[in-house]
Amino acid sequence: MCCCKKWGVGIEIEEDVKREEIERIVKEVMEGVKGKEIKRKTMEWKQEIQKAVNPNGGSSYLILDKPIEEVLLCRF
Repeated sequence: MCCCKKWGVGIEIEEDVKREEIERIVKEVMEGVKGKEIKRKTMEWKQEIQKAVNPNGGSSYLILDKPIEEVLLCRF
């Protein structure tokens, strides 16, 4: 549910769904406005992830690098 509502990169499907509804949803994701919006949001997330893991100052990289330096390399 989080990826559908908060992140905007999915479509929620009810429990009791018919074949025709699945077909309509797949077409919408592949060709429709909702699919284009999902693709746009996915590309935004991709860019954010690339920034975070960048060895030249990405937040995730720095968070991982600091304990490695402190514990394994004994640099305080």
